[in-house]
Amino acid sequence: MREKQTVGSLIKQINTLYEKDFNLRLKGLGITSSQCDVLKYLFESGEEFVNQHDIEKALSLKNPTVTGILKRLDAKGFVIIVQNRTDKRCKNVYLTDKAYGIQRRMELDRKRIDKNLTLKMTEKEVAALTRALEKVLYNVQEP
Repeated sequence: MREKQTVGSLIKQINTLYEKDFNLRLKGLGITSSQCDVLKYLFESGEEFVNQHDIEKALSLKNPTVTGILKRLDAKGFVIIVQNRTDKRCKNVYLTDKAYGIQRRMELDRKRIDKNLTLKMTEKEVAALTRALEKVLYNVQEP
């Protein structure tokens, strides 16, 4: 008989499959799921400018990870990175027209894959799952 899987193991497996599927969908846009997450944050931030530290904090990512993602997005023409005028240690990140050009398709791909995650689930089940996952995220975040 197969042993019951742990919550952590299930989350890891779901994430691996989610990212694989999402990366396949995004390939035509020339971005990865990690780059999509950063672009999504920038689209939704509503701030005049966003710096790298803001992205690190919002997405719970380390500095080297965000540096690499931003360098690739800059090389592909989706963002422009400019040194902050008042604080030379900070770099401001701006979206380009090219990024806005893929925004709708990117969001549609994300919605499709999210819908697949909750197929055959009622609205109540989806709401309960969302609340439970938010608690799990809270539990594992750094203090």
